[in-house]
Amino acid sequence: MKRQGLLSATGILLLGLVMLMTLHEWDSALPGQDNAVAMAPAIIADQVSARAFSEKDGSLQYHLTADSLVQFDHNPLTKMQAPVLIMANDKGSWTITSEQGIVQEDGDLISFLGKVNVNNPIQKMTVNTEELHFNSDTNIATTPGDVEMRFDSGQTRAGALEADLNKGVLELKQGVKSEFEAPAS
Repeated sequence: MKRQGLLSATGILLLGLVMLMTLHEWDSALPGQDNAVAMAPAIIADQVSARAFSEKDGSLQYHLTADSLVQFDHNPLTKMQAPVLIMANDKGSWTITSEQGIVQEDGDLISFLGKVNVNNPIQKMTVNTEELHFNSDTNIATTPGDVEMRFDSGQTRAGALEADLNKGVLELKQGVKSEFEAPAS
């Protein structure tokens, strides 16, 4: 009887060892699938809302929402669909919208891509472009390509823009052309 108990225990141990070996093999990717596993998203989320706060005084720096978000482990990259970034300071409230967005550099750089619209209702100004980069550390927005600004009395077109949102200063570059409506006298 003792021998039968020892054989049963040995059989159970061997069965457990075979199962562990099998599970370990299932844990790794199939041959040729290593790249697919590495490129798979780590997080997929819908209806996302995120807030960033200043390290200096804890005040709200910006509020970012998006219809969907995909974050990857293989590189520090987060992709968004229909992002909306709202930030406010003493120069007014800025709202940036676009078709797509990419967050990089631990949230310090947000790139807006495809039909980018920037609106400041206090200054009654809108900016339209195809690509805009927002650095949240410096609150500076740049466009590497054509930009169109509209305001109450006219519009301005340029090949590039750099905006310091803290100071309310816009620098336009490359073929700047403005049209203004003169007030009737």
